[in-house]
Amino acid sequence: MKIIFLDIDGVLNSEVYFKSVNTKIKGWSRFDPKAVNIVKKLVEEYEAKIVMTTLWRIVFKKELAEELKKSGLVNYLHKDWQTSVTDPPHRGNEIQLWLDNHPEVKDYIVLDDDEDILEKHKHRSVLTEMYEGLTEAHYFAARELFENNKI
Repeated sequence: MKIIFLDIDGVLNSEVYFKSVNTKIKGWSRFDPKAVNIVKKLVEEYEAKIVMTTLWRIVFKKELAEELKKSGLVNYLHKDWQTSVTDPPHRGNEIQLWLDNHPEVKDYIVLDDDEDILEKHKHRSVLTEMYEGLTEAHYFAARELFENNKI
């Protein structure tokens, strides 16, 4: 099984996206449709499942549920679709705990704009930026990680 550990801010949304969308229109998407399509493409190509690592899973639960449904990403979530929260919170430790509880996972990537991960996950990570979010270049970097599976 392949997993995509997915952050939101700086990955599925960005400064560029927020500047391009009218947030006064009811029902506007907080997820950039281009970034969503990149994630969907990766999931479908590699038969992967998504696990959310985003702070939204703690702070914006309702908004997260709405956006996952609206974007269609809800259909690609792993049954254990979010990492646990550690004390103190640390994304890398939370990813490792999730992986430790799922030995069936044979490959994974991390899509995030923050480097709050463990050293051992860096070779499986695609680092995005808050300014642009997830781009086609990141898509190709993620494909390369899945193609060159070395975990």
